[in-house]
Amino acid sequence: MSPSSPITRLFLLLALSCGLTCLPSGVEAEEFVEGVDLEPLSSLAVHTGGRLNSLGSHANAHMQQVSGPRSIGGRSPLFSYLDMMFRPDVYEDADVIYVKNKLVRRAIIEALNRDPNAALRIENYQPRMAAFEKTGLTSAKVLVDPALGEVMARLKADLVRTNKEVVKLENATVAMKPAVLLDRLRLLPPAGDSLDSPWFTMSNVMLLPGNSAEAGLVPQPTLPSLDGDSQAELAGQWQSLYESWTTGDVSGVNKAVLTLSSMVPDINPEIYPSQSRLSWESWYFRNHQLTRVWLIYMLSVILLLLGLVYQWKWARWSGMAVFLVALGLQTFGVGLRWYISGRWPNANMYEAVTTAAWFGAAMAVVFELLVRRTGMRTIFALAAGTASMFALMAAYYLPAYLNPNIENMMPVLHDIWLYIHTNVIIFSYCLIFMAAVSSGLYIMNRMLGGAPAYARVGGAASIMLGRGAGAASGAESSGQQAVHRRARLGEVLDGVTMLLMELSFVLLWAGIVMGAIWADHSWGRPWGWDPKEVFALETFIVFAVLVHVRLKVHDKGLWTAWLAVLGAAVMLFNWIVINFVISGLHSYA
Repeated sequence: MSPSSPITRLFLLLALSCGLTCLPSGVEAEEFVEGVDLEPLSSLAVHTGGRLNSLGSHANAHMQQVSGPRSIGGRSPLFSYLDMMFRPDVYEDADVIYVKNKLVRRAIIEALNRDPNAALRIENYQPRMAAFEKTGLTSAKVLVDPALGEVMARLKADLVRTNKEVVKLENATVAMKPAVLLDRLRLLPPAGDSLDSPWFTMSNVMLLPGNSAEAGLVPQPTLPSLDGDSQAELAGQWQSLYESWTTGDVSGVNKAVLTLSSMVPDINPEIYPSQSRLSWESWYFRNHQLTRVWLIYMLSVILLLLGLVYQWKWARWSGMAVFLVALGLQTFGVGLRWYISGRWPNANMYEAVTTAAWFGAAMAVVFELLVRRTGMRTIFALAAGTASMFALMAAYYLPAYLNPNIENMMPVLHDIWLYIHTNVIIFSYCLIFMAAVSSGLYIMNRMLGGAPAYARVGGAASIMLGRGAGAASGAESSGQQAVHRRARLGEVLDGVTMLLMELSFVLLWAGIVMGAIWADHSWGRPWGWDPKEVFALETFIVFAVLVHVRLKVHDKGLWTAWLAVLGAAVMLFNWIVINFVISGLHSYA
């Protein structure tokens, strides 16, 4: 950013008008952080990436570029965003940049350790390096240390393993700059009714130093959407926010926040997005996209397992009730994301994983209604609850990998086939995982002495087999009842696996065929041996082998269970390794 650019000159003016950009002693303490109320500001709209986000979600996405999944001092992303913009000197050597790749972390630490003068250049060298190795957080000053020049160039040259990480670090140091933070804070709507027109930043309404000593302060040209008085008032409130923030005036900050949050939407109400949508978007991200619902799913899984193993009715009914509560919350989360983004959520990895889990849980309810009077009851809910639990756990604990931010779809995704091919594929993937859960239960049953039972009528027809399972004749001894129940349990688990496998088998084949149609439409060829295409086909082949092996082998239940687990492993390899390690045309989903 040039020293003579308007944004840089704006910050020079603000710094001069305030005197210094350092908070007085003690203001950095929790009373300032806790006293500042940024909630009204978080619901303002920001034009970024071609769409209108809430300021809260924009700050979350931007700070994720810098600190990844880590919060800075336990503060909200919006607080950190404004603090980094208003007080950049505090962050010059602050450990706020997240290095995700552990290979890159070790290379940086080893390079610094080899330089005997690095400890002299970096304050608190040993404690900071120990913390860096553990948390992955370091500072922009450390990343440009002379000792790292050669190693960073080498890491950047490794296109397979470390190039992406080094590029992210370079982008993070840029994203921290006040000029960049302000330039991306496009809060002011333009005139007219076009949603495609660029929005403006606060630098467009501020007074700026003139080009000569005689010129003094000169006003910016009035924005088309503002009159002169409104522009002057808006500029005054922004400067008041800056001055109050840098001097630790909590009441001044809160007053400026309230005024700005009421003024900005009135600039051009015709194109300003619904306050309801913006508020919900801000709430959605503050509450971790409702991914903590995995805890409720975990409770349902525990109860359903108790009901299945010990035949406890209270556990079975309690587990189903908790499962339905979790599904209700998950449905609310999927619906809310749909409302916020204006599209069905299946356009990136985060949405694919969470939406697939929702598909499986919703289908489990249908299955449970169909088999409610059979021995299969609660097993579909158990399998779906396990799938949703792991999916939401991944979304909650791995935001650096499953980026939850809402973005515009890639151009290739603007097609009706997105809603056909993609939904069919991810639905089949969730059913495959659910089949692996029932298969795992079958394998455990066999390891604990269960009989080599299997569903003789197979798949969907095994619903009939399950009728009355677990209820032995009253004339049988308790020992005979136990043996009978274990045998029936094996049959029922195998029947559940076959039902899930058959449905996923059909859906996966249909999804591959429809994907070929979409590929031919989008890329001009139906099949290109893209890594994701290849492993989707390999997953299908595993299940094709399962179908044929089951016709020939004697121990049908055990072979089916192990092949279903293998198919799930290939599917997970396709979703995890292919997306995050091997690049391809499908890397976006």
